[in-house]
Amino acid sequence: MSLSPVILFVYNRPEHTQKTLEALQKNYLSNQTDLYIFCDGTKNGASREQIEKIEQTRRIVHSKKWCADIHIKESAENKGLAASIIGGVSQVMEKHKRAIILEDDIITGKYFLTYMNKALELYKNSSKVWHINAWTNPVKAQSPGSAFFYPVMECWGWATWADRWQYYKKDCEYYCTAFSRKDIYHFNSEGTENRWKQILRNRSGKIDTWAIFWAATIFEHGGLCLAPQKTLVRNEGLDSSGENCYSSPLQIVRDSIDYEITSFPEKIAVNDYMYDQLKKFFRRKNLITPGRIYRKVKSILKK
Repeated sequence: MSLSPVILFVYNRPEHTQKTLEALQKNYLSNQTDLYIFCDGTKNGASREQIEKIEQTRRIVHSKKWCADIHIKESAENKGLAASIIGGVSQVMEKHKRAIILEDDIITGKYFLTYMNKALELYKNSSKVWHINAWTNPVKAQSPGSAFFYPVMECWGWATWADRWQYYKKDCEYYCTAFSRKDIYHFNSEGTENRWKQILRNRSGKIDTWAIFWAATIFEHGGLCLAPQKTLVRNEGLDSSGENCYSSPLQIVRDSIDYEITSFPEKIAVNDYMYDQLKKFFRRKNLITPGRIYRKVKSILKK
């Protein structure tokens, strides 16, 4: 089995980048894995402090032989996270036909690469499987050590194949026309999440993100996502240091992420038990958003 390359996107968070690279280096198979690092450039009008963080991040990237062969691409201009990921993933896919993708705040367990490579090989010819998740929200596992299918894309450590990524479409107007009310309901996991809101916020220009459009692409094609029943990654960016990321107390991982997935489903179908557990989790999570907490605290202080 040939190993898939890892693509890492960094910008101006040297401490996060250091932790992410150190965790990746500790992975089994890291010394046999090619690593592509895309460093975004400086924004116009950036302060001296911001420029120093970008330069410090790049020094960290160059400081060690983190994986087997390392390919570092430094942009002179600021592309933004969405454009960086779309362009970087597409570029590497042209050569390797499959890839594992990380951002600079994702800490991986030591079996992360083992799981990703096994899954990419197992389901490479399965047209129903579109995406491999490394993150699973903390719910009670049905069978720890196993993976399962469900129709939800998570972008905290993920992988896919070029023949599926080629359909990626970042087009708000298209999805607003193509998705019916029933489609939106199911896209939102039967109303337990509000992913559709991200499409609308992109449409209005309030945010510029990429992942929600990959989720919409997968959904439109009836694709499924593989996920471990216990998460293999931890997001260190839930500290307001990154773009478009907020903290939910329910998504803080306290258990070990050094978990080996040894059982993969032969039947390519939604695991109803795990998906039901996750929909219950989505409902709880959406009751504890930062906005709700703020309004609750404000109400208490007013009283």
